[in-house]
Amino acid sequence: MNISIGELYERFKNTPYALEVRRPEVRFSEFSPVEQYTAGSLVFTDDPDRVEALRRSPPAALVTTQAIADALEDVEELGIMVSHDVKLAHAFMRQAFDDTDYNDHEWPRIHPSAVVHDTAQVPDSATVGPCAVVGSNVVLGERVVVQANAVIETGAVIGDDTLVLAGVFVGRYCRIGRRVRLKPGCVIGAEGFGFARDENKHYHRIPQKGIVVLEDDVLISANVTIDRATYHETRVARGTKIDALCHLAHNVFIDEDCILVAHTGISGSTRFGKRVIASGQTGVLDHKVITDDVVLVHRAGVTEDITEPGMYAAGPVQPFRDYTRNMSVFKKLYDLLQRVRALEKQLSQLTRGGSNR
Repeated sequence: MNISIGELYERFKNTPYALEVRRPEVRFSEFSPVEQYTAGSLVFTDDPDRVEALRRSPPAALVTTQAIADALEDVEELGIMVSHDVKLAHAFMRQAFDDTDYNDHEWPRIHPSAVVHDTAQVPDSATVGPCAVVGSNVVLGERVVVQANAVIETGAVIGDDTLVLAGVFVGRYCRIGRRVRLKPGCVIGAEGFGFARDENKHYHRIPQKGIVVLEDDVLISANVTIDRATYHETRVARGTKIDALCHLAHNVFIDEDCILVAHTGISGSTRFGKRVIASGQTGVLDHKVITDDVVLVHRAGVTEDITEPGMYAAGPVQPFRDYTRNMSVFKKLYDLLQRVRALEKQLSQLTRGGSNR
């Protein structure tokens, strides 16, 4: 890599992430974290506490806020780009210049060990890796990458620029949008968990013949499982990101721009609104509705609908302000119990003393 900060600025100058550039001729050879960089690095920071360290040992270039840029203006060898949002600049600039190119690999475009059905539509820009299986009537979009040992069952449709990484399973007739990332080992469209119990308490399988739909720009991390619907569809809407080891049951609907963190489990037919954040180990019962802009924290256990935006915690969930108050009391429960017992003893003594008069 050998890029000038001016070239980087030209790519992004019409966005809020690149407001101005100083010393555009300065070149850098790598992107590095601000905690550990070299003299040839470009780093990103919005932390004013880093100013003196950057002054003492400057990198080649810096993407930062207006205030930090002004504070370091006198460091003559430092190329500086001013950004309105350094974190977003970090995301977009590294996507453009420092991302993994999954189309650049060591295998033939269609590996000889891959099994691709004659009726599958695989454009010349797509790649299929070793031992992958692409079933009948599958449609792959432009520049789709299917890595080793992935399985795409009959009738599935996968949009342009989507990555199906190693060991992914995409079930029959599921629909995957554009620019979706399916990380290793995730299972999209396995049969949902639906059973009927008879009078002898034996369980009998209800066929699950719906599909899973993942809209554009969804990310599904490693070992996530999303069940196909009993009828119709399980759907994850545009832009939602799901962390590793989460589970979505049949007929769940997750709306746009949600974040589900690791070990979250969502039971069947539950609906999330837009921009819901579920932190690690969140659990949600079936047929619940969670409105837009809810944040679930501290192993939230959702047993009822949530109709008001806000932060909720614990199980059953409660407003976060109530939760923190209750937790502060909880830590002192034993001391409070001792004080109550002491007061009861005093009250008993006073009562006995009064009855003796």
